[in-house]
Parts: sequence; structure tokens; C-alpha cells
Amino acid sequence: MFRNTFAAIVVMLGCCTGLMAQDKQGGPFLGIWEINLTKTVNYSQQSQMIINVPAPGGGFISTRATIAKENKSSSAEIHPVAFDGKPHATTGGDAREITYKLIDPYTIERTHNRNGRITVDTEQVSKDGNTLTVTQPGGVVRIYDKKFGVTQAGR
Repeated sequence: MFRNTFAAIVVMLGCCTGLMAQDKQGGPFLGIWEINLTKTVNYSQQSQMIINVPAPGGGFISTRATIAKENKSSSAEIHPVAFDGKPHATTGGDAREITYKLIDPYTIERTHNRNGRITVDTEQVSKDGNTLTVTQPGGVVRIYDKKFGVTQAGR
């Protein structure tokens, strides 16, 4: 009896530790981010929000909603973010495959494959956790402000 109970406790602790480690992989990125159009001068959209929530098995799910200038169009994308070195298909307005690499706790390198055309960009969260900067090829830089963290969103 004691052996079974002890084994169950060890398995439970192992699972909890694994889940905490997975959450920490993308921890600074989790939350709701809104583009700061005052600081973002080279992006043609009117509005964009990024919602990052933990994913089962580690990493996170990134939902990106974009509204074009003068509300003429809108789109949404779902990005499964996993730091496993494998390409993952996105769905929505700009379908492609993205491979994610966690450079450090605050920086992600993304390798995009759009029908064989490869580009690389980075997403970086400030040390205070309040700003997300996306730097794309050609000097395109988007700045996002954190609106809610995961704990504020009911976690």
C-alpha cells in the first residue's frame, strides 16, 4: 500500500514540475498584447492584438487578430508555439509553417516557411515584461504593450 501511494506521489510531483517548466518556457510571452501604433511607425495595419495562452504539452498558442486601416478587412491567425525544433503549421489569414527557437527566456527566433520562401524574425519581451518587440526582415519593427498577464486573465 505504502509503495503504491509513494509511487503515485512521485508521479504527481513529476507531472507538476514538468508543467511548471513548460509554463516557464514561454512565461514572459503569455498574456494579451496590443500593438502600440505611436511606437510602431512602419506597420500598415490599424490594429492588432496577440493573445498567448499556455498549450497542453508545453509552449503556448498564439492567436493574432488584425484589423486593417479604416476597418476595410480583418484577419485572424493561430500559431502553435512549440520549442521542439520542428515546423508547425499556422491557420488563418497567413497560413505557413513556423519553427520556434527559444534563444533565452525573453527572446524567440521564428523561422517562417511560406511555400518555400524562408524568413527569420524575432520576438522579444522587455525585462519588465510590459513590452513585446517583433523585428522582421527589412527593418519592420512592431511594438506591443501588455494589456493583461496570464494571472490577470484568470489563471
